[in-house]
Amino acid sequence: MGYLKLCCVAPHAPILVPEVGGSELGKIESSSRALDALAAQIRDIGPETIVIVSPPHISLSQDKGFDVKTGEGVNGSLSRFGAPQVAVRFTVDDELVESIAQAAGPRDISLVGDESTGEQDWGVLVPLRLLAPATCRLVSIRVSPYLPYRDHYYLGIAIREGVKKVARNAVFIASGDFSHRLTRGAPSGYNPRGKEFDAEIVDIIGTGEFNRLFEMDPGLIESAGEDCLWSVAVLAGTVDGYRFDSEVLSYEGPFGVGYMVARVIPGKPDPEKEMTPP
Repeated sequence: MGYLKLCCVAPHAPILVPEVGGSELGKIESSSRALDALAAQIRDIGPETIVIVSPPHISLSQDKGFDVKTGEGVNGSLSRFGAPQVAVRFTVDDELVESIAQAAGPRDISLVGDESTGEQDWGVLVPLRLLAPATCRLVSIRVSPYLPYRDHYYLGIAIREGVKKVARNAVFIASGDFSHRLTRGAPSGYNPRGKEFDAEIVDIIGTGEFNRLFEMDPGLIESAGEDCLWSVAVLAGTVDGYRFDSEVLSYEGPFGVGYMVARVIPGKPDPEKEMTPP
């Protein structure tokens, strides 16, 4: 019987891809090693489908629900970053998309089909290139800055229920980079609270105390200039009502952006682990 076998957090910086990063990879060796270890674990699992949620860097088609990739599949390359030879091609798991949509409906969460064929977002392409076996099918959902973290959490529950309903062996990836303001000269400018934000999220994921996500200071979140919290909220929902083991494999930010690699392994159902986010 299929189920959600592994959930993980992965950065999506193109520099993590060897064909893009080149000699700079030596500065993010911890992340590279952690991603390699995670990729090996995913290969050992042999999932039928990868479910990935990612922030929208290029486009977001609407503001009422979550965009989900439909149509023939997800095809793209890192040509924007000087590596057109780094190509990604996956077929959409239509049955699982429909199952997740049905599970989301009763929670007033809508999935809106996206059949666009333009440039694909590196928030999707990079984690897939680094972690996903080429034989997998794919469910690709964009998080939405227009929707509250609560809705993202409930999306995570719907993903887990959808996977269970169609008995799919699946792995979940939460794509996101942490603060973009860690150092002077960082992509979004410097803010000393960036390190504070990253430290808190690393601790939340390391301890598995996901309820703390909804208690964070909005000012701290705004100061961080991050694009990970929506995805992490979805991940938290995937293990709602379940025991789980949570582990941070690496964290670093040498280029002014926080990169974290983590894994969360779902266990048995446990009603005491159910949570109602505010």
